[in-house]
Amino acid sequence: MGEALWDLSTPQGTSLDDATQLSLTPGGGAVNVALTLAQLGLRAGIVAPVGDDPVGHALVAHLSRRGVDVSRMRATKSTRTGLVFLTHAPTRAVAYRAVQEEALALRDALPRSFGASVVHVSGLLPSRACLLALERAARHAQREGALVTLDANLRPRLWADGALGRADPRRLLGKVDVLKVSEDDLRLLGASDPRDLAPVLHPEAIVVATFGAAKTRALGPFGEVHAGGPALAVESTIGAGDAFVAGLLSVLAREGRSALGDHATIERAILRGNEVARRTLEVRSFDVK
Repeated sequence: MGEALWDLSTPQGTSLDDATQLSLTPGGGAVNVALTLAQLGLRAGIVAPVGDDPVGHALVAHLSRRGVDVSRMRATKSTRTGLVFLTHAPTRAVAYRAVQEEALALRDALPRSFGASVVHVSGLLPSRACLLALERAARHAQREGALVTLDANLRPRLWADGALGRADPRRLLGKVDVLKVSEDDLRLLGASDPRDLAPVLHPEAIVVATFGAAKTRALGPFGEVHAGGPALAVESTIGAGDAFVAGLLSVLAREGRSALGDHATIERAILRGNEVARRTLEVRSFDVK
């Protein structure tokens, strides 16, 4: 569940100033995770709103052709499909999105039943109404027996100017079974260490904290896991976080809830996440060369 949008990219090594063409690629956290899971051989579907127009319909069609279940994507006239412009000299992103509109559209798109072994929330928007709806969706999914996972992905630009006070995500953090946070997420939540989040999580929950490619920590009933590898010298790490999450989920989806208390399984899931993220960055770096 989360964002589904279009990435409009300049050719590698070309700035927007010099570009005469843009490539069109499905993007957004939920899309990136679902596409990678499908590539890894798992059945994956998306819950997300798109605009009820040719731009939104085309995004749904592209995802369907690439093996993603789009039956729970909702096209509505009350929202617009997000656009992100990626320029590669150097690599940076400029987003054209209506965040509050998007958050309410996601709230309205949430189903009452999922029929999935894992229900994953990819990225949080600063909307109290949407956060409350995601809490309800998490409870429904857990009653169905699903593992509920969340990649907080609290983009500082979106959560600026007091947004954390108006739409505090901590209640939702306490409803999930697996929470993934980055170093930036920890900082925005006022934490310096993943252990600082323990008071808001339920006792059996796992928190997975990434500190770049070289270091990942997981804490839970099994104790603590440290895993990582050498950092890659790449121009951009855009998309690596979503690839890591897909690798992590590919293990958790196969092992189920029993994995949450098993140190070896969690370590294997993190290593798989790092492997998928590394492969994603290596392929992109090769394409640039």
